[in-house]
Amino acid sequence: MASSTPPPYAGVPGAVPTPPRKPRPSGWWFAVGVFLLVAAVGAGVGLFWWTLSGFFSTDDSVPVDGRPHQVSVGTDGDRMLWTEELLTTTCTIVDSESGQVIPQDDVGADFTRATRGPQMIGSTTFDPGSGRLEVTCVDEFAGGPGADGGEVEIGPAPKIANFALGIIAGIVVPLLLGLAGFIVLLVTGILFATRPARPKG
Repeated sequence: MASSTPPPYAGVPGAVPTPPRKPRPSGWWFAVGVFLLVAAVGAGVGLFWWTLSGFFSTDDSVPVDGRPHQVSVGTDGDRMLWTEELLTTTCTIVDSESGQVIPQDDVGADFTRATRGPQMIGSTTFDPGSGRLEVTCVDEFAGGPGADGGEVEIGPAPKIANFALGIIAGIVVPLLLGLAGFIVLLVTGILFATRPARPKG
């Protein structure tokens, strides 16, 4: 009796056919990873700039000459007087609309900055009222009205809580974006190297 030979293409009886291997991911995933890394750098720079910009911004400035000067400041929060570090400057602030003298509070912390000239220190903070102010500044060692005693800058009062949150966000957000970008590039690279090429067409 002649024996029958199974065809060469016949599989083993009962065996589960091997599914085709998944192709490598699209090259666009590399672009996603790079985008996340670039976004991390941009977010870090942007958040730090946003955090520090309020600290260095100035609404207006007045000379320390013993004369009243009209200024306009923002009303979205307390304002701070910045005086030259080596001078003993005091200012009187009057709300031009109400005619009331605006009380000033001690800063309660050490703030220093240098924007366009000598180093300045945070002197006092105050409620801007209507935002239209008459500011008169004198220095006890500069002489009478008209004497040159430097200048005083008026800007937003720094908020410690917002400043701290801005610094934390400037660290955490770029770190998370950078980590996500690194993971995307790593996984995409491994799959790209171990899986077969995607079919053309």
